[in-house]
Amino acid sequence: MSARLAVAASVVLALLSSASTADARFEPGLNRVSSDKGEIFRFGCLTGVSKVHSPSCHFGDLTSQKNLVILGDSHAMQWGPGLIKLAERKNWQVTALTRASCSAALVKQDPGCDLWRRNSLERISRMKKGLVVVASAANYDAYTISPGGYELDRESSQPLLVDGMVKTLRRLRAGSWRTVLIRDQSVAPFNVTRCLRGNRRTPGRCGFQPDQSSSYSYDYVAARQVAGVAIIDPRRLLCPRDWCHPVIRNKLVYRNQEHLSATFARSTEGWLGRSLGDPWE
Repeated sequence: MSARLAVAASVVLALLSSASTADARFEPGLNRVSSDKGEIFRFGCLTGVSKVHSPSCHFGDLTSQKNLVILGDSHAMQWGPGLIKLAERKNWQVTALTRASCSAALVKQDPGCDLWRRNSLERISRMKKGLVVVASAANYDAYTISPGGYELDRESSQPLLVDGMVKTLRRLRAGSWRTVLIRDQSVAPFNVTRCLRGNRRTPGRCGFQPDQSSSYSYDYVAARQVAGVAIIDPRRLLCPRDWCHPVIRNKLVYRNQEHLSATFARSTEGWLGRSLGDPWE
């Protein structure tokens, strides 16, 4: 090998080594985080938009009579890794009832989503009573409602979303389920992964201020209106001192602008355990 080729090869190796070392700080790596969606997605338990029934998806201790149900859209699915890890430690069984782009709120969204929601609530009513964890996207552009066949804008949809979530939560409570709502987290105002690619050594530059205006947080507004519903707000976990961190304990928090990575969600098992307590004690 010529001296010039040798120098070029050494430069390439140095660059690859540097990139690998920098990326090794993060779990998962920046090139893998977008697909880091967790068990519920991997086993086909996030129902697609063409389906009106969730498959039989159970995790944790499959023989346990202590049943935790996850109900909602992909923002419910994102907490699955932490809840499943908690269930494995506590010997609980987890049932996943999740559908892409379908709020847990009893509203007129679209026919397929509306039928899936009704089917899921009826399925829950036939199950042995336990704990149901509800979560849905609730940011400024998450959902709009179509009553009477015409679509409202997000602002006009807000009171209907609140009313629909109140109906869902009251129905669960009337069925004697212990009901917990995990409030939707703030959406990142930019692509966090792309930002981190340019700031591997200074990831703090990719943080942002939280935006959880009550004018859009229909999930939180509704839960406060239903007696007996506990609220878990991840803001203190994700955004201490009003600053949302892109990396916490070397784990990438976001897989995209509005979803948490499964790796990070799995690391929240202890926090979820403290927040939920033990419904069967």
